[in-house]
Amino acid sequence: MKNLLFRDDESLIGSNWYYLEKKLFIFPLLLSFIGLLAIYSLIGTEYSITLLFKHTVFLLFSLFILFFFSLLPVNNLRKLLNISAFSILLLLFLVPILGYEIKGATRWINLKFFSIQPSEILKGPILCLFSWFCYLFIKTGKFSYMFFVILIILFISTLLLLQPDIGTLMLYLSSFFLLIILYLRNIKLIFILGLFGLFFIAFAYFTFDHVSIRIDKFLSPENSPQVAKSLSAIIEGGFFGVGLGEGQLKYSIPESHNDFIFAILIEEFGIFFGLFIALLYPIFFFLIKKILKSQPNLFIQNTTFSLCFILCMQAFINIGSSIDLIPPTGMTLPFISYGGSSMLSYAIIFGTLINFSKNEKNSLSNTS
Repeated sequence: MKNLLFRDDESLIGSNWYYLEKKLFIFPLLLSFIGLLAIYSLIGTEYSITLLFKHTVFLLFSLFILFFFSLLPVNNLRKLLNISAFSILLLLFLVPILGYEIKGATRWINLKFFSIQPSEILKGPILCLFSWFCYLFIKTGKFSYMFFVILIILFISTLLLLQPDIGTLMLYLSSFFLLIILYLRNIKLIFILGLFGLFFIAFAYFTFDHVSIRIDKFLSPENSPQVAKSLSAIIEGGFFGVGLGEGQLKYSIPESHNDFIFAILIEEFGIFFGLFIALLYPIFFFLIKKILKSQPNLFIQNTTFSLCFILCMQAFINIGSSIDLIPPTGMTLPFISYGGSSMLSYAIIFGTLINFSKNEKNSLSNTS
């Protein structure tokens, strides 16, 4: 039997495993372990051991998806992501019809045994599809591909405004605009998209009450009760924390397993541990960037950059809202916060990024 690490192994696992940058797996595995610690710490509050069990099941399934995506041939992965994007877009379209409401927002579809949030799972596949249409437009000059690009922006914007989910929509739009800039490289376009971004923020502020309330609270000299508790917990944790399970923030703040998981971790493990978590995301980004520095394929270059951007941006938004840098948005901390849809979403993104890091020239240069 051939060794799976050998280059001449023709099996799916062996032939692709050989070329992977295996050190990149350290990052999602580390984040997974930290997430397990955080969820374990919540047992005994309003959450029972059932939360840890469900989180573990979600995690194991997500890690399987991550490894599966990382081992596929590049062209097969791209096709799978594009098919997934169209399928999840259909689910997103059905959210206003089949979805159920939580705290004034309709974002989830109940599948009896579990719920899914299509807008969360869509991130990796839709960025790949969006990037593919931009790539084809640059390669062929056919405006029909740019028409699909515009259609995707309008379709997703409309559906997310209906939910409403302004935070996720802004994350999508910034990622889409980044891809357009990367492909077209036009200074005037950057200025126009920047103005559009400012207009959209103003539109959201004056149109949606929950957006204006959060921004007003953020700009107010007094912090919101949640943010004030978060900052107090971080101060209480100090440099080395109060110990696993000993923190008090989780008892006094709602949705502590999602929105303020970062503050809980700092309270129990300290500021140094929080800095370690915060640095994992940009380090992963720069490591990927270094690996793909000589990558000749424009599609893989730009798609990789956009996937790293959305990963790091969501981490920044979650961490920033915990330490009062930006208004709270309800976004999860990738691969740490509780949530099956979020975990699956970033398993797809991590798996795709690790896949694109393959150092085999043929696997990267023949995107068709």
